[in-house]
Amino acid sequence: MPEPPLGVVLAGGPGRRLGGGKPWRTVAGRRLIDLAVEKLAAACPRVAVVCAEVAAMADLAVEVLADRWPGQGPLGGLATAFLDTGAASVLLLAVDAPLVQPALLARLAQGDGRMRAVAPLGPLGPEPLLAWYSRDVLGQALGLLKGGQPRMKRLLGRHCTRFIGPAELAQLDPQGLSFINVNRPEDLALARRLMGECVKTDTSIAESVADGTQQPSAKSGPR
Repeated sequence: MPEPPLGVVLAGGPGRRLGGGKPWRTVAGRRLIDLAVEKLAAACPRVAVVCAEVAAMADLAVEVLADRWPGQGPLGGLATAFLDTGAASVLLLAVDAPLVQPALLARLAQGDGRMRAVAPLGPLGPEPLLAWYSRDVLGQALGLLKGGQPRMKRLLGRHCTRFIGPAELAQLDPQGLSFINVNRPEDLALARRLMGECVKTDTSIAESVADGTQQPSAKSGPR
């Protein structure tokens, strides 16, 4: 069986549109960084965080890597993860996606031995910050960084990427919650509202099951 991917949380962006401090913003009482690590840990046996300021992440119980290309965007974070860990593949997750669905992460973690990347097609197209990458992309990533063109989507070539399309996504994440990114204050407010609905629904189901008025369901969350 292929080696499972290293789960990597990208937490190096300044988050200026949110007023800074993005990884420490909270949703449903949990920091974004903690939610991201927890979600990846459910899909990957090993998780690391890539950030610009390692000391700021000292309280995390996972490996923290200093971005070798701070300020150059997520491509530098991906390259750092491969260079500093020797991982054969990486499951990448941006810190600002608190509603990413476990089923989608589990599917991405399976990878594709015939391809260099696996990525979902979100509402705005391919999602490079929620994707699986083979180590085979490292050479191209380093070339893009050296050439001053650190654009992640350049790694998702049509002939070397397995795209997860609408039909499959309808099963993995029917509400499209995985593609809600917290970039602005209004995004944070939306995530808090939706996460609150999930918590309330899950609590209500648990209470109903406990008193025998409802059978457990495989599906819960906001409808």
